[in-house]
Amino acid sequence: MADPTRIAVIGDVGGHFAPLVHLLGELGVRFGTDIDWPDDLHVVQVGDLVHRGPASAEVVGLVADLLDRGVWTQIVGNHEQLYVDRPVFGWSESIDETAQTQLRDWWAHGRLRAAAAVTDNSGEEWLITHAGLTAGFWRHGLEAPDDAGATVEALKEAADGGALWHPGTMLLGIDDDNAGPVWAAAGTEVYPSWPRLEAELPFNQIHGHSSAFDWNRNRWSAESWIRPQIRLDLNRRQAAFEHSGRRIVGIDPCHLAEAAPVFEPFVLHGAVIA
Repeated sequence: MADPTRIAVIGDVGGHFAPLVHLLGELGVRFGTDIDWPDDLHVVQVGDLVHRGPASAEVVGLVADLLDRGVWTQIVGNHEQLYVDRPVFGWSESIDETAQTQLRDWWAHGRLRAAAAVTDNSGEEWLITHAGLTAGFWRHGLEAPDDAGATVEALKEAADGGALWHPGTMLLGIDDDNAGPVWAAAGTEVYPSWPRLEAELPFNQIHGHSSAFDWNRNRWSAESWIRPQIRLDLNRRQAAFEHSGRRIVGIDPCHLAEAAPVFEPFVLHGAVIA
């Protein structure tokens, strides 16, 4: 994508088709006999398209169409990992064979990505991953690339070698400053890893997967000493961690079997994907 545009980064969808359609409608997309897509809009979705909600197959089908149109960039989440890599955790539901085949095909052909890099209209770089990039994984797993585009390339190599799936507390029950960008927990691994390892953020980040604040239970899911560095937007279900002059923005709405009552995308204006 060469021309500046409005890039809307959408958090975890979790099988909720109707709320996704509504959200796209708020961004100016019109659904009828065909989809009328605004010329200035591109969507990056952070992964976990499937499970929880009632319509995972419909979500995957819609995204397949939008990928074909070139208006959508899809990031892999840990729930997609169940179908494109070895199943490292158990889940009580499974999507249909057609949707599974679509996910595997996207992964095989690079349409399901480890990460995306975006530059906004102020020249700020943003790395978009499913769970967020910890300082340890950036430093030790990727050899500390200093820009978002180079980090995307390094994450492609990590995906090819299997390191992308490096687990953290959600699988092992132990916090790890080296947890990978598909599994890291925002409030106990991603955010605290940067000040704890005395590393400056080389770029801004956007992620889904987990939130430093549990919107459903109205309580923190972050280490107490970093909470002063986190700004909460309850109306959008977004949490922004600030460190060394840059931000990591969490946009997981924490959908359950029912969709979250409020959530919005994080929109970057006049932006381009690297």
